[in-house]
Amino acid sequence: MDARVFLTLIVLGLSVIPVKAESKSDSRQQIEQRARKVLREWSEECLSFTGVQGEIFRIDYDDVFRIQKHSVGTFGYLGPQHSFVRFSPAQKKPDPDSLKKTSKGEPYTYKEGYSEEWRWQKSCVRCIDHKEKKYEEYKIVICPPSDSEPKLFDFGWCFAEMDNMAPVLPGVPNQSNFDEFISDSYLQVIRENDTHIWIAGKPKNRRYAALFMEFKLHLEKRPWRLRAVQFIHPSGQQSTVYRFSNVEFNPLEWEEPDLSGYQNLSERPVVVEWPEKKETSSIQEEAGSQVNWAAIRAGFAMLSLIF
Repeated sequence: MDARVFLTLIVLGLSVIPVKAESKSDSRQQIEQRARKVLREWSEECLSFTGVQGEIFRIDYDDVFRIQKHSVGTFGYLGPQHSFVRFSPAQKKPDPDSLKKTSKGEPYTYKEGYSEEWRWQKSCVRCIDHKEKKYEEYKIVICPPSDSEPKLFDFGWCFAEMDNMAPVLPGVPNQSNFDEFISDSYLQVIRENDTHIWIAGKPKNRRYAALFMEFKLHLEKRPWRLRAVQFIHPSGQQSTVYRFSNVEFNPLEWEEPDLSGYQNLSERPVVVEWPEKKETSSIQEEAGSQVNWAAIRAGFAMLSLIF
């Protein structure tokens, strides 16, 4: 082949590469923009909802020991420190064929779900065990932020408000917290049809990343309604799915449980820095462009079987 012809082919080949790279980049941006547009529309549609109450079906997966647990419960939210969530083991055991399967096609081992209740009551947080008639109480103490290096995982921050444990709820009752959480996350649409959309995300904030490395949202269209959310734990070997039903918006204030005769096991202060420092991990930022969306789609394959 003539050297000039060969050189021309090389130049033409190199000139095509940036075009392809730019095309892929544009496609990713469009997918992320679609996800943000949907979540923004959902948030705006829920502006009149300041509280929510409903039922939860919870599924916990342990991919290390191949265990699956089902719990049923209720939840309510009127504010970050005025809310509750209660779980008890599901009474009906699932059909073995409906359980998650191992790579060899064997179903996971089913075990009894969780029995617990958390109550955020403005000045304290309570963890209640109704079966044993005992509870733990943690007083919330607000203090100025210290000059010391912020911790990656702060027990007080995690449990002081329901928002930290459940940043995404039906009806978006806490607009500012939800909008901040979404704006500080990598997002991508992983599936969409005429009536539903599924969005995957990865938190940038270090404290949220200490609780879960990825999350998936299942939304119904017209009107926008959150049907389920999945949180993948930091290890990547465990995940929890919450399915919402019988949801009521702007509910009346509920009655707190009567704990007469219950044993108070502890009463310790939970120190919360104020104002809270916004922390974004530089490592997470650098890894953001390398989010393993293929793995997320693989995980979604199991999630989609539930709905």
